[in-house]
Amino acid sequence: MASYNRVILMGNLTRDPELRQAQSGTHVMKVGLAVNDRVPDGQNGWREETSFVDLVMFGRRAEAFARYMSKGRPVLVEGKLRQSRWQDRETGQNRTKLEVIVDDFTFVGGRGEGGGQGAPQAQPTAGTSAEFPGREDFGGGQSAIGDDDVPF
Repeated sequence: MASYNRVILMGNLTRDPELRQAQSGTHVMKVGLAVNDRVPDGQNGWREETSFVDLVMFGRRAEAFARYMSKGRPVLVEGKLRQSRWQDRETGQNRTKLEVIVDDFTFVGGRGEGGGQGAPQAQPTAGTSAEFPGREDFGGGQSAIGDDDVPF
């Protein structure tokens, strides 16, 4: 039987990313994500339920994520589910945990958005765009396309 394992989640980070380096030299990042859902409360109203999801990321993406993200920041992630299994050292019981192995992520919201300190922000300089480092501006530090020119 064929199967499909794909997850897309958007939420806020529950803690600062934890970045480590494996013996092989590959970077491994772990972080928690809180995802809210509105559900009926049974009294003609709504309440929010929060699910907490563990995220794991590898390689250069893990380094970039850990560098720019912090607790409280919103993010959209895409990846696959993986169930980790291990034996508890203290009790000897078999344990399992479902986590998302992140393949790709997108920053959500504006600068400084979220409950944490926020990522370090590059200061705009003449000749470059603050939003897209390395992109040349046209004329006196002003971008050729203004907010009024965007059709949405």
